[in-house]
Amino acid sequence: MTVLGHQPPGPDEATGPPAPPPASALEVLRPRLRTAGRQFAIGPGWRRLVLDCHHRISAEFPAYELLAVKQKYGRLSFQAFPRPWRPGERSWTPDEHARLHELLDATTARSESLCERCAGPARLRRTRRLWLTLCDACEATVGESGELD
Repeated sequence: MTVLGHQPPGPDEATGPPAPPPASALEVLRPRLRTAGRQFAIGPGWRRLVLDCHHRISAEFPAYELLAVKQKYGRLSFQAFPRPWRPGERSWTPDEHARLHELLDATTARSESLCERCAGPARLRRTRRLWLTLCDACEATVGESGELD
């Protein structure tokens, strides 16, 4: 699936999907967080997707504010505002809101077929209390707790 004209690197049949970036790669998002110290609650397979989303949003909304990055019901939830929200002010236009959500929706849609653990082709698994999007190999490997690292 293409995310707004961009085809992320796909798995090679001989080598599998590209290795996920290290968790430290997400540190570039920290200055955007509304709440300092918030954790990024995603598996390693979605890190590249999150970084791609961050770059696309920051290109159009240089001052965007990040609320959370997490997995919710087996889908990526990247929650953001076009710029920092200020009580009592109109912080962004309806067009800006719509465009931001277009970018976020495309990223969420991509997460629905990308393994949270290895970044390979995947599907939603409802085999644990925590719903996960996993490839067949990771489905067989990930325990009942759903721990991905």
